[in-house]
Amino acid sequence: MRTVRYELMRPEEVLARKAEKSVVYLPIGPVEWHGLALPFGTDPLWAQEVARQAARVGGGVVMPTLFLGTERERSPADLHNMGFEDTDQYVVGMDFPGLAVKSMYAREEVFSLVVREQLRMMVALGYKLIVLVNGHGATNQGAVLERLAREFTGETESTVMAIFPLSPEDMADLAMGHATLGETAGQLYLHPDSVDLTRLPPKGQPLEMKAHGMADGEAFAGRPNADFTVQYGDPREATAAQGEALFNRAVDYLVAQVEEKYRGIE
Repeated sequence: MRTVRYELMRPEEVLARKAEKSVVYLPIGPVEWHGLALPFGTDPLWAQEVARQAARVGGGVVMPTLFLGTERERSPADLHNMGFEDTDQYVVGMDFPGLAVKSMYAREEVFSLVVREQLRMMVALGYKLIVLVNGHGATNQGAVLERLAREFTGETESTVMAIFPLSPEDMADLAMGHATLGETAGQLYLHPDSVDLTRLPPKGQPLEMKAHGMADGEAFAGRPNADFTVQYGDPREATAAQGEALFNRAVDYLVAQVEEKYRGIE
């Protein structure tokens, strides 16, 4: 096997790989603010690398990553939990007021149309199983992908599944917030040159979520601390070794879920 990347494969390689296992992955995620220390492509880059390794291990091919995602406006409760005093203001995703660069969020209806067209083309290629690997945790993005997966499974010859590439245990970890320890460790392992932890305040100083455009699991769960700083998953404590372990668990989880789905349709 020379590569699992569809864009680098020749026709005979695509056909041989498909004959072995008729699975195609599409990694998806937005170009989005991830604090001062992480790259904008944190979400899709994670989905991309997990999908590629899952294909190497479990079979299948990987389409070029779709660097696109969507977000909705934050609710007053969300804004309060992240430290905003004015909870009636209009804030989309992680584009907090005062941050230096905006994220690139597509409108939800546009995102849906683009993914729909990607699915149409993959169905036309004749794959039995299409796996949408969603690197972005926004509720509305997940809902769009789940809806499209059900529709295309019901109305075409292909089965489509949408999956977030983290194990349930890691999903429940309070350190897996936005731009906190989990995502930082992942990028330290996958793309270390893209991470610069010196851009954050020195260890020991509080990390105010609103000021840095980050949020921990407690804030997302509605349990922020009194000063609205990161409680769990300080990104300054992240290591590449943690990222490697997280990555390997994610690959194992994705391979297992895809294999279970594939056995059900053969």
